[in-house]
This record gives sequence, structure tokens and C-alpha cells, in this order.
Amino acid sequence: MICRMAGPFMIVMRGYDIAHVDAVLKQADDALASGSDTLRASARAMIQDVQFRWRFRGYARYEVDRAVSERLQQLTQG
Repeated sequence: MICRMAGPFMIVMRGYDIAHVDAVLKQADDALASGSDTLRASARAMIQDVQFRWRFRGYARYEVDRAVSERLQQLTQG
């Protein structure tokens, strides 16, 4: 099932779309770094509603789900 590591997550045979995950997490990280309550609220809403596309050779779902949960917690803490 596990193919190799690439970037922050393992690449698996059937996982989340890499570009989509990277874009969502970048938006969350940018909002966290900005210090803006408005950007944090926007990123929090986006991350709560995200549904990642599945792809052949994508990021391991359980790792991405954990990272998304961590970002959501950070965005909520203010």
C-alpha cells in the first residue's frame, strides 16, 4: 500500500490529490502566520468543509486527516 515518502506525507497507491492537499494546507498555514482574525476564520471555514479528491498515487489519507485536524485546532484557538 505505501509507496514512498515525498514531502510531508507518504505517497500511497490511492490517496488524496497532492496539489489539492498542498493548496489547502498552505492557505491554513498562511492564515496562521498572518495573525489576521479574518483570514483565520476564512481558512477555518474552508478547512471544515474541504473534501479532498482521491487520486492514484496520492498522499496517505490518515496522515492528511491528522494534519487537517491539527490545523483546524490551531485556527480555532485564536
